[in-house]
Amino acid sequence: MALNAPDVPHLDGRYAALNELGFRPHEAAWLALVCLHSGVFTRTQFTDHHRCSPETARTFARSLVAAGFAREHPLPDVDTRLHYTHVFGRGLYRALSVENIRHRRHPKEGLVLFRRLLSLDHVIRHPDLPWLATEQEKVDHFTGRGIRRVHLPSRRYGGSAKRTVRYFALKLPIAADEESATFVYIDPGRQTDRELQRWAAEHRPLWSRLRALGTEVRVAAVARTVAKQHELSHKVAAWTNDTPAAGQPLTPEERQTLADLRAAILAADPAGFEQWGGFEPARQLSIHLRQRAEAEDSGVASLPVIDAYSTHHPRGLSPQGLA
Repeated sequence: MALNAPDVPHLDGRYAALNELGFRPHEAAWLALVCLHSGVFTRTQFTDHHRCSPETARTFARSLVAAGFAREHPLPDVDTRLHYTHVFGRGLYRALSVENIRHRRHPKEGLVLFRRLLSLDHVIRHPDLPWLATEQEKVDHFTGRGIRRVHLPSRRYGGSAKRTVRYFALKLPIAADEESATFVYIDPGRQTDRELQRWAAEHRPLWSRLRALGTEVRVAAVARTVAKQHELSHKVAAWTNDTPAAGQPLTPEERQTLADLRAAILAADPAGFEQWGGFEPARQLSIHLRQRAEAEDSGVASLPVIDAYSTHHPRGLSPQGLA
């Protein structure tokens, strides 16, 4: 059965150049998605996206390898025979006018690999969103709305003589138009939230200016496990709250309340919790104040404010799903 190219508006026909290299429309559209958003894919992602058989995906992946456009590698840190395909062929990227994009490089670290796979997975799960595929597209969109480059997230690389500024350095998916902007954060399995906090701090000036322009700012947090999804949900939810949240400094009165709560808990005297309405209300207040104190002590004095958030974990890329 012939497959049709899925309708992905943000590609806007840019994959037509790949048809000239001998790829059928659905293959060209898929390769455009991979080259622009990840550089890597699994056969399962191909079959789910095209609703085709595993044999069709296997044939396609092997044809890419045979043509010298890609290589297949075993998934790292997973007890499985499954492989992923790394698409590196210069001709494909040149045809898409993104010859120097970093996705051509092989993701040697497992965390980088799964960040890319999860990024692609989120994009193909939401094909109708106005995705900004490259660094230049992201910069052009936001500066085109009057936002200065100094307010875009950036990192500097290299020595003083040859220093390079990269915008949106983690290359995570962003979908944006004038009405809304969705920023995707991918947690590929990190043990701490330092990267999350740094990513949020870098984006805060941009988010603030977008909201001032009347654009709804959303964050989509994606994790590999259910436990990490719940953890991200708890942290990102605080960014939508206009009341004192996990990053806002405690007032002197709140610090005294936290000290009183700790003393009451250590004393284990039920009567000591009456002023807060009982043990359970006191416990919840203690947790809330402690989280804000810990965030303040870690140097995160104030967290970004966004309008909405969502969290997700793709079962097909979870450790259990790949085992």
